[in-house]
Amino acid sequence: MKKNDYKIHVANIIEEGRVGGPQIRLARVTFAIKKKIKTTLIIPKDNSKEFQEYCKSLKIKYVLLPFTILNHNLITIIKYLILFPFEVILLSRILKKNRFDVVHVSGGSWQFKGILAARLARIKVVWELNDTYTPTVIRFIFFFLSFFANNFIFASYSTQSYYEKFILLKKKSFLIQSPVDTNFFDPNVKYPEDDYLKKIKQKIIIGTVANVNPTKNLLVLLKVAKKLSNYSNKIAFIIVGSIYESQHSYYKYLLNKIKTLDIKNFFFIGSRKDVRPLLKAFDIYVCSSKNESSPLSVWEAMSMKKPIISTDVGDVGSFVINGINGYIVKVNDEEALARSIKKLVNKPKLRIKFGKISREVAKNKLNLKICARLHVCAYQSIVNY
Repeated sequence: MKKNDYKIHVANIIEEGRVGGPQIRLARVTFAIKKKIKTTLIIPKDNSKEFQEYCKSLKIKYVLLPFTILNHNLITIIKYLILFPFEVILLSRILKKNRFDVVHVSGGSWQFKGILAARLARIKVVWELNDTYTPTVIRFIFFFLSFFANNFIFASYSTQSYYEKFILLKKKSFLIQSPVDTNFFDPNVKYPEDDYLKKIKQKIIIGTVANVNPTKNLLVLLKVAKKLSNYSNKIAFIIVGSIYESQHSYYKYLLNKIKTLDIKNFFFIGSRKDVRPLLKAFDIYVCSSKNESSPLSVWEAMSMKKPIISTDVGDVGSFVINGINGYIVKVNDEEALARSIKKLVNKPKLRIKFGKISREVAKNKLNLKICARLHVCAYQSIVNY
């Protein structure tokens, strides 16, 4: 084989198998760079059926390992600590056996096993960081383990700013925003109508795509719906996203709030394999999160030509500009959020104008092709350094 024909072989490891932004990013990038980079995903056996199906649909190679996931449950924490060294050693052996050139640790700062396994296997490792908040214990562990990473990928300027002070020794880093496939998220395609929307006819839909958890701050959105109760016959709030077992109590709390506040137009409709029909039907996309980095769901809404109203989190403010393609409000500012929604509800032409600009920003600045090219350059730089 000629030297120029050799493909860099990357092991991309993620310890969380449930589908979310990091998993979608990982799979899409792997697919986009497959002609130039050979990638094998290493993912957990448990809670990953949907992710496995997604990988199969893209014809992406993956390996399943028995990763124990860290959470707040005491029994799970004990199990995690007991099994931790065995899982690291198993992972290290697989990395050695396959002779990977680079280990890419995806999923954030709590993904410790890949870093240690790569070092044991003596393979260069890049650690991808994709959030702007972590608990103190995780930050403390990350501070020491950051020494073992050869390089870092930051998913946003906000993530870079947050983590740089916790990195023990400064290493070469790459800033690569989460990508949106603007060819796939195409507002001009005719999608089948989602069955749920048949129940909400002739209403302005204010929607968000978010797994139900406190970080998404859906309680604030509930309160905004209450503030706009005089519009309840005109608008509807739709939440699209999974409700995992670990968040059932929080979900019940939100449902109780809906009942207590007597809100008639706020609906949780669960997850969808394909969110495009819903995104196309949304009139306004809202992100009410407390913390984000480079939120894929917002970029997808932009690609689908939607006006965006978002809290000032992560790098959203770099791509959603006040009065240009949406509105940015402070976290927990119910009044500003309600005001912004009200503006767009009353101005359909402005919604269209903002949506067109959102689409152009997504195509020119957040496109999957850009992200793929940056990943290829990062891997080449790591291998050749």
